Amino acid sequence: MQKMKYESPNALFGNGPSPTHPIIKDRLKSINTFFCVDGGADKLITMGYTPDVILGDLDSISKKKMICNSTVVYLEDQSKNDLEKSISWCLNQGVDELELFGFSNGRDDHHLANLFIMKDYSNKLKMKMYTDRSLIFCINEHSTFSSKANQIISIFTFNKKTIITTTGLKYALKNSPLTSPSQGISNLATGSSFSVTPSDWTFIIINYM
Repeated sequence: MQKMKYESPNALFGNGPSPTHPIIKDRLKSINTFFCVDGGADKLITMGYTPDVILGDLDSISKKKMICNSTVVYLEDQSKNDLEKSISWCLNQGVDELELFGFSNGRDDHHLANLFIMKDYSNKLKMKMYTDRSLIFCINEHSTFSSKANQIISIFTFNKKTIITTTGLKYALKNSPLTSPSQGISNLATGSSFSVTPSDWTFIIINYM
């Protein structure tokens, strides 16, 4: 398939339950290109948007909906799930930023796999995942995030040796690791932004207020 130029912001829309949180509904209004994973196309259409590209093995999409004005790309590799195949395809098309929707609900094993996929591809393109409760980033360098005072922020590392420095959080870290998996849970933003500087891959979860 010939590479196309896709206008950002780009969304990859999954086949999970349709988002309901006002923050997500408002963000979808700003998306210029919708890539849909399989049956995610049906969910997007019911929310009033038209998929630009439909990706996956196409086993859960309504056949009648496939006639909409969308490019349909069949991705056959059964060793990878639809999210991983779709991110890889987007990379091959030159997409360098993706906002993920509809990948967090349903089976816990699927959600965990999707988070690990997000981590594995975050060194190749910028991603953030919207859920109905939070916004998730996976970073390995100094990053600054918008926030509100007293917004709950959680930090998770993959490696106990990961060194973290933060600013703008009530419980600050300065060139130190998390001493336990739960230490990074339920920190609080002190103002309109905060920053995290990790020495290795780290999840940042910003809970909606």
